[in-house]
Amino acid sequence: MTDLPLNNPSVRQQLLLRRLESGDQLVATALAREFEISLDTIRRDLLALEDRGLAHRVRGGAIPVRSTFTPFSERRQTPETDCSSIVGASLRRIEKGMTIILSGGATMTHLAERLEPLDNLFVITPAPAIASIMLEKGIATHLIGGRLSPWGGCAVGGEAEAALGNVAADLAFPGICGLDRDFGLSMDHADEASMTRALIRAANETILVCSRAKVGQRARHRVLPVDAITTIVTDADEAMMLPFAAAGAEIIHA
Repeated sequence: MTDLPLNNPSVRQQLLLRRLESGDQLVATALAREFEISLDTIRRDLLALEDRGLAHRVRGGAIPVRSTFTPFSERRQTPETDCSSIVGASLRRIEKGMTIILSGGATMTHLAERLEPLDNLFVITPAPAIASIMLEKGIATHLIGGRLSPWGGCAVGGEAEAALGNVAADLAFPGICGLDRDFGLSMDHADEASMTRALIRAANETILVCSRAKVGQRARHRVLPVDAITTIVTDADEAMMLPFAAAGAEIIHA
């Protein structure tokens, strides 16, 4: 635990904030036992953090507050997290002869940069940056058109969704803003969420490439409920992923 005076609300709340900043979810009953204080006291601490905009209370505890998403052009230049391990593990699921869909965003762009030109591989993408990388590698590619979202760097809207409805793929790799054990897969922007649903419908299997920092996060718009998630590649620890495994998802730890 800690030698700090846990009877001091400021001390407790600072400890809770550190855990939230590490991407941890806070479970009120477990914290009450750990800190040897009442459940009501912990609830008051969580309420105080929420009032300061530092936590989002949910049933049974609290989760981290999502920070404002920066445009794709900035995130591509300065990645928010090191995604090399989860990208590497995801690449092992791609085989020659497959048709795959790569969504937009920084993680998918890194995956594209490391993708090998396998025999008869065919890539479908709504992201011009990814299409350009595929062109340089000599990988056959179909670019989905439409209005470009500055957040994911990908096409969105009715035109893009209709085009995705006319293709079929083996694997889909959607972008991720949040992955929560109660809320499921979510996106910050409604048009990207709608496009992602269309992308997922076009593939036989969907693989979520999700960094630890996004586990326990809720973006505004749900894309998939938890029980519809089939495969997650992540660098999060086993304990964080237990709820998803219990819901039926295959968890690949990178």
